Amino acid sequence: MDDLAEDMWTPYKNLYSIFQLALTNPNTVVTDLELCLKKYKQNFTNFLRNPPKNEKSREQLRTALSEGVALSGQARKIVLSQELVDEAIIISDMFDLDEVLALELLCTAQRQQKHHPGLPRGLVAVLLYYDGRKAISCALRDMFQAVSGVAWSTELPREITAVITNYSQNLVEDSNILGRLIELLEHMDIEEESKLLTKNRAFGSKKHQNQVLRLYEEIRTAVAMALFHWSAQRGLPKAIAIRLLQHLASYKPKVGSNNIDDVTLIILMALLYGYDTSVLLFSDCNNPQTAFLPILSDPDFAKRFHEAIYAQPVWQTPQLNSIIKYSFGLTLASLRHAPSSMQEAAAGVIHLDEQLIDEALESNVFGFFYRQLLEKQLVYKNEFIFRRMHMLITDFIDFMHAKVSELRNCADEKARIGVNNQNEDGGPPPSMDGNFEMLMLCVAKLYGDRRGVINLCNDYWESTNPVNGNYAKNTARAVSLFKFIRLASELLPQTLFKSYVKMITGLTRTEFSARCAFNLLKQSQTSPTTYSVSWDHFFTSLGNYYNDMRNDLNTSVGTTGDPIFRNRSMPRIITQRETEHLVAVVGIIRSVAEHDEISRIMICENASWQSLQVLLGLISCSTALVLKAEILFTLAALSKSKETARSVWLQLEESQIIPTIPVNFTFNQCSLADEIDQNEARLETFTLTRGILELLYTLMTTYMPSSLGVGPRLPGYDAYVNFVLNSIVLKFYFRAYKDPSEKWKVGALCLKLIYFLAASYKPKASDFVELRDENPYPGFHVMMQLQTRSNLMCLLLRIIEEARERLDDYNQFHGKELLEECVLYALLLLEVGLAKKNAFFEAHTAGNGTEMLTGLNRILLDINPRNNQPDNVLNIIKFVTYNSWLPRHTLAAIKILSAVTMLPNVSGQILHMYAQGCTEKLEIRQGFVECLEMDARQAQQYEDIMEPLTITELNYEDDGEKDSDSELDLASLMHRKPMRIELQIKEAIVELFNMNRKQLLPNFVHFLLGIDVVRDFMTSERQQLAIDMTCSCINSLVLVLERHLERQTQNDEYCDHSAHIVERIYNLFYGLCINRRTSETVLRYFRLTCNDFLVRHLSAMPFRHQEQDNVLLAMSHLMKCVAIEIKLAATHGQTTRYNLLCDMMLGGGAETQRNAPSLPLECNSSLLTPQHSHYFYGTDVLPGSLTKPPLQDAAVGLHVNRLLDCLTLAPQTVSGPQLNFFDPQLLSQLLHECETSGPYSLFNEHKLHEVLHNELRLVQSTIASGQRKAITGEISLLMQHTMKLNKARTQRYATWEFMKAWCQLVQVLFSCMPEAVMPLTVRKQHIIDIIEKILMKVQPMQPLIEISIQGTEAVLLLVANLRYCCYQLEDQTALEEDSDGNGIGDVTHARANTSSSNLRFILKHIVEWIMVSEVKSQKLRINLYSSLLNCLRIVKRLRSDEQLEFNETFVARLDSSKAYNMRQNEDGMQKEMAAEVIGTFGEKLIDTICHDAISGHHVCRIMALACLDMISELHAVSTLSDFMTLRGYLKHILDSLGRSNDALCAILQPVPSEMRALFVYESIMAFLTRLSHTNIGAGLLLGERALGTLSNMSVFDLLPDVKTSELKRNDPQSFVPSVDERYRSILMPALGLCDGIVNSLGSRNNSAALQVVNFLFAHIDMIESILRTATPYMDLGHLQQLSAITNLLARTTTHDVATLEDTLDVEHDLELRSRLTRLQQLMIVVFGRFTVSETTIRHMLEQHELVNEEFTEEQQNLHVKYFLDITANLSLYCRNAVTCHGNDNMTSKYLLTTMINDITPLTGKSDGKKLTAIMITILNQLKGAIAYYLSQNNIVDNLMQQRASLLNITIGPCDKQEIIDISHRHNEKRGELMQAVFIAEQNLYLLWIHLDFYLRNTVVYAQENRSAINESNLDASNISVLNASQDEIMQVKQMLISTFNETFCTQLMAASESYTTKCRDFSSSLLRRIKALVQFAPVN
Repeated sequence: MDDLAEDMWTPYKNLYSIFQLALTNPNTVVTDLELCLKKYKQNFTNFLRNPPKNEKSREQLRTALSEGVALSGQARKIVLSQELVDEAIIISDMFDLDEVLALELLCTAQRQQKHHPGLPRGLVAVLLYYDGRKAISCALRDMFQAVSGVAWSTELPREITAVITNYSQNLVEDSNILGRLIELLEHMDIEEESKLLTKNRAFGSKKHQNQVLRLYEEIRTAVAMALFHWSAQRGLPKAIAIRLLQHLASYKPKVGSNNIDDVTLIILMALLYGYDTSVLLFSDCNNPQTAFLPILSDPDFAKRFHEAIYAQPVWQTPQLNSIIKYSFGLTLASLRHAPSSMQEAAAGVIHLDEQLIDEALESNVFGFFYRQLLEKQLVYKNEFIFRRMHMLITDFIDFMHAKVSELRNCADEKARIGVNNQNEDGGPPPSMDGNFEMLMLCVAKLYGDRRGVINLCNDYWESTNPVNGNYAKNTARAVSLFKFIRLASELLPQTLFKSYVKMITGLTRTEFSARCAFNLLKQSQTSPTTYSVSWDHFFTSLGNYYNDMRNDLNTSVGTTGDPIFRNRSMPRIITQRETEHLVAVVGIIRSVAEHDEISRIMICENASWQSLQVLLGLISCSTALVLKAEILFTLAALSKSKETARSVWLQLEESQIIPTIPVNFTFNQCSLADEIDQNEARLETFTLTRGILELLYTLMTTYMPSSLGVGPRLPGYDAYVNFVLNSIVLKFYFRAYKDPSEKWKVGALCLKLIYFLAASYKPKASDFVELRDENPYPGFHVMMQLQTRSNLMCLLLRIIEEARERLDDYNQFHGKELLEECVLYALLLLEVGLAKKNAFFEAHTAGNGTEMLTGLNRILLDINPRNNQPDNVLNIIKFVTYNSWLPRHTLAAIKILSAVTMLPNVSGQILHMYAQGCTEKLEIRQGFVECLEMDARQAQQYEDIMEPLTITELNYEDDGEKDSDSELDLASLMHRKPMRIELQIKEAIVELFNMNRKQLLPNFVHFLLGIDVVRDFMTSERQQLAIDMTCSCINSLVLVLERHLERQTQNDEYCDHSAHIVERIYNLFYGLCINRRTSETVLRYFRLTCNDFLVRHLSAMPFRHQEQDNVLLAMSHLMKCVAIEIKLAATHGQTTRYNLLCDMMLGGGAETQRNAPSLPLECNSSLLTPQHSHYFYGTDVLPGSLTKPPLQDAAVGLHVNRLLDCLTLAPQTVSGPQLNFFDPQLLSQLLHECETSGPYSLFNEHKLHEVLHNELRLVQSTIASGQRKAITGEISLLMQHTMKLNKARTQRYATWEFMKAWCQLVQVLFSCMPEAVMPLTVRKQHIIDIIEKILMKVQPMQPLIEISIQGTEAVLLLVANLRYCCYQLEDQTALEEDSDGNGIGDVTHARANTSSSNLRFILKHIVEWIMVSEVKSQKLRINLYSSLLNCLRIVKRLRSDEQLEFNETFVARLDSSKAYNMRQNEDGMQKEMAAEVIGTFGEKLIDTICHDAISGHHVCRIMALACLDMISELHAVSTLSDFMTLRGYLKHILDSLGRSNDALCAILQPVPSEMRALFVYESIMAFLTRLSHTNIGAGLLLGERALGTLSNMSVFDLLPDVKTSELKRNDPQSFVPSVDERYRSILMPALGLCDGIVNSLGSRNNSAALQVVNFLFAHIDMIESILRTATPYMDLGHLQQLSAITNLLARTTTHDVATLEDTLDVEHDLELRSRLTRLQQLMIVVFGRFTVSETTIRHMLEQHELVNEEFTEEQQNLHVKYFLDITANLSLYCRNAVTCHGNDNMTSKYLLTTMINDITPLTGKSDGKKLTAIMITILNQLKGAIAYYLSQNNIVDNLMQQRASLLNITIGPCDKQEIIDISHRHNEKRGELMQAVFIAEQNLYLLWIHLDFYLRNTVVYAQENRSAINESNLDASNISVLNASQDEIMQVKQMLISTFNETFCTQLMAASESYTTKCRDFSSSLLRRIKALVQFAPVN
């Protein structure tokens, strides 16, 4: 409070806001109120006295131009501008205000300019000045109203009341504040103030001027009301009362006005209350303040006041003198009836009461009442002014019996003289006393006026109530009042008849009084000279008038059809006096019928009265317009019951006063249309029009029989609608009116009627059918007019435009309320038209309508013909700025805007409609801000307008009777309270924002939210948006949430409507956060401007009433917003921010909340900002900052886990009702038809209700009368059941959304968490806690499967994060052990035990969940299997060879044997634990997994197979392979593999339709490969013919063209892999399976080798194609493919296989033998292509570098690896080929020279020598391998040294990775060297075996010894190889000599000794043999 600016506005607004808060929430601000009142005591003492200007302050301002001045809220001096100083001096001079305060006011105005777009600082300062004065005036007014006194009592606590009363009493007694109030009222003159402001140019626009003047008037009113409140509660002291009397004596009305103004009326009432003694009438009132009333406690009061009355020399307004005398006389009369102790104070003048009243009556005081006081609206709007007027009349009747009788006698005498004069044909009667007649008229006007807020007319009828029972309480006064009624009716003369009837009419304003009046008029006395006052006489007279005036036309029609009129009697003429009496009679009928239903029905059903026929007949006669209009109003009152409405409809149809049947003559035919056009238009008064509209509206809203007019015409209401539209609606706007306000009155009635028709209309396709049996519902024509460019639409838009123009001046004018009502219905018509547009268009399409419909939303965007601008929507939006007094208009305008912006790009168009720099759009935004900040108190006064504007039921019934109990009130069944108007506005605004949040920027909605729409957003996607901090809806939305959160902490009350709005706001914020263009801006705004809005609200979770669906949804949206911010914080590296959010989510919660930031500064400042469009008028504001929410109980565990605790997962079970009349099957079908679409399906309750009641109406004629009630009861049960179903579905959806958001938050929190945020041990423990929480919260048998899916998704991601943490923690722990020695051992062991137990719990629950979840959801099982895989991977970590090597080396370094053993045993313990858990479930678990692996969803099959693979790897179930085989699962898997052939073939299409089959295939092959790694598994696979299945699959034959693949190598990669990659993904797993089988069973297993060979030869074309195109320069994939194929060929072409092949039938297997021969030749050719050499490898890598710019080192290594692998495989194949018959050295069939026929592919020359070519190829391979070994050996040594050096230092995480990388490179290079040595050894053997043959067998033996050579096995074409020439042999020998020099031999032996794995002497032995052959071979 001390920080507030010391100006003339802020302190006063703060004072008033605190006072208002004390009145509305008194229990929280008692201390603040006391402090505030003490602080502002001086302001009240010098009430509305400004600190005067002084020279010192002015000099201070002048020096501030250079030196500066200290302002409140500023820490340093501020240098002022000359302009600011000049403005401050002007304000100081104008208001006589201290210059510094004027400067402060200007500074405040500068800050508040954002709430007043378009106004400069000085004009805003003027507004603030008057608004501040108004605030303190209103504070004083309300303070005096809260004072304890005699007139009323408050519900405030005694403490608050005592504080206010004592404070106010001190002000009155010590500060003479009452005298100050009178002084202000004497000197406050609006004309003088206006002149002052005009002189100083303090007026801006017309709007600004009206605002200032209205503020000034409100200040005067508040001052007067403060005086009135004190006077009513405590009376006025003698001096104040006399001074007030003197002020009234000097009062003179304004020129041209004879009536007093409102302020004078309040002053007058304050004076009348100053000596009021009505409290003495209540004997049960023991108010202690009564004795202290000045009139009773001051003995001189009555005397001095009486003297003052007569002491006034001149009364400027004598009527005020008469009413003061009258009231003071009644006060004295009441004292005469009071106890004697009370009479002492007025003993001297108590006998003068009758004198005062006589003088008042002589001055015609009742005439003053009637003509002036009772015309004032304030009399009826203020309850206590009304009560004072009531007491002034009832006191006179009660205390002055004789005077009343005397007045009646005078009236009778006047009537008698008048009758005599009329009988003697004399002149008018002389002027006599008319006070009795005026008294009755005053009674009629006071109680009969519809503006009254309370009804006190029952006081006149209390004595007639036989069931009242309070005779003792009301006997004297009630009897007196009722006697007055009887006295007035006794022997009633003609002159008093009208007055008496009007008095009775006025006294029938309630149901009780109307019933009493009806009973009173049943009988009455009659005499020849008096009027009879009874119903019989009334209706008899009306009947006689009708009979006398109607035309009895006796007509006959001739042959020509012309009518002939005969015996036409002349109608009687009704005189003016008779007309007045008839109007009075009809008025009392109307009043009684309007308020009492029983009397209404009795009037209509009395056969002797024939009321309806007579009244409608009089309308058709030639009677006065005023009588016809009154009759129409009366008929409307009589039509308020369904029983009477039907009769009125029939009589109206029969009377044809509104023509519905065309006739061929119009002689004397009564037509209301003609009456309106000819008579009313001429007179410029339209009472008859209003009566017609009132009658039709009442009839149509009460009952509309569908068969109306059946017979003579087509049944329906088209004639009535056309009459209203064409004769009234379309003409009213352009007619002339004597009273301008009547125009809007007629317009409001017109639009109200057609609005009802449109709102109650339900579009049907049958309405558009041309040939119908009946007219459509009247609303069809209205909707047709609204959806086309009709005259009605032009009229509505014109009304809206004119209303906007007139209201925008903020000026008071006559008829303003009627204009507002008229434009309201215009807006409502547009609203309902837009709401039903889609349904209407659908019905139009379904009905094949021929009408051309434009659409209301598009019409609103059309050009306005009056200004050629598309401003129709702008005119409608403008009504948002009138929210402070027109909230319903605001709501309609917002809904219209929402409907219009549903069209594409309209929101942006609306923004562009405003001119650049236009302030109007800023005013609109300010209006939206005020709507969002509107509170309940502000809008409470407008709640009454909502009920008649709500159309819920369609009263379009059949002709049959309808029981009242058949109508079910849907709202009562739902137990729903109607939403308050301000909540409806907020909801509509939030929905508007939600609908348009995704539209392209810039648009109007983002402008309203405050997002900067002027900036060019498309220039840069990274450009940061800005939010306008000055005035934006997003700030108001934040404030709404803050206030809601505060209310939740202060009370436990739950409001469903408020909670729904809060949920929608959170949803809007989530939508803004998820939008890529606005997310960072909004989150930054929340974080910086709103003091971490998300964190504070997250800390307050869970909210109260978390079991409610709206609260759950709100919390879910909030958690999603937090998840987005967490993700962005991680993305942008905001570690501090991430750490804060982690602490919030993973902390205990209580401490975090304690340190949470308070309410945002911007929101704090806006609390002093007004709540409505003229915010300076606003007084309903909250002070200071909002209270922080109380701390939640500190719960054990994580905050995120507590959020999950608030979720109730037990589903609501809704049992169906027991029905006897409805078929359950049909009901189920009906409910299905009534389901709505959306995020979750609900049942349309209104549609179901309508269908059920339509069924009831169809069968109502066929059922017994007693069954109807039973059926209605069942309908009620059905509706309640449907509502319960909707409630359950809504709750289920909210629960699912909350669970989804919670899981999303948790997943994002741990998935994006940076390393530095949290230690691994803490993170791991948090993850475990959350996983365990989920597993315990979400039961495996959860009925809500969606919840289970969400839970398992969270578990999956958390387990994956847990695996990562465990891996990292394991590595970190190892490093700690290395650096810390023995100290970590125990801790590590404890961690291991804890982790193992937690993992056991998690793993067990996941497996149990898998076992019991059944196949309800494949997604659920996928998540469970994935979670199981991750858990098992925690136990069985995948490590590379390098990691294993590092771990072994690292563990070996540990000095502690205990730590070493723990490190060795930890992994084993966890594996045993996992195997134990899985083994516990055993074969049942395997059976479940296998079932899913066979028949589940594709992804489910993949995961199930992966789980089987992992279980097999862990050896958890030892009999897994046998179990799957025995149960047939393995066979099923293989069968499914075979069935997938077609799908796999489809995948190899250029554009495959799906890839699922490939993924499943890969999973199956991975599992089968895992099985093949064991002897048992490999044997089972062979037994189940797995390779046979692969052999039968044709997909392997679809090898893509290699050349095409090479050409497409550089094409950009797409999401779908290339065809080549897809094929490789199919082939490689199959080759891997073959390799696994061969590895497990060995290459010498004939069965395995043969089946592999059969698989290869089943696809021999593919094999040959790959070999034929094989080159070292293929891409990496093809090299990998070739490596796998050559590996299998090399390993399966063994001696035993060759032996089996030799047994093949030569004749039947020629093709196979030829393929084998061709395969051998291809392999030898490829062997020659893949010659190891530095040149080949370098060229290979260079070519790939040219083709692929991103050719990495890893890819280079893989190329080299595959190249060497292929060469090694080919070398091995060649060796195996030549050694298949190696037992006989003389066998030459398998020499390479005999295997290859053509050496051209090998040498590139056609004339080459075969032996030379083969030997050169082998020698090149040998030399190249050794050369590669020598070139790479140094690299291996260097890598070894680097690794050893790193192992000798303390190892950190980075060092570990470096060691692993070095080890990886070392192992790669070592593998390459081993392959090189292997290639050298194989080629060395090949060299030896060929040399051995040629040099030993061919050369040594002579030609004659050739018979010893086994040539029978040689082909004829190969015999020549044995005839190698001597030159060729010598050439080979020379090559060998040059090659095997000493250096080469040394290198070869060194390589063999270093890298030979089996026999180290193999190479040396071969080398010796080769040297021997070369050395000892003979040379010719």
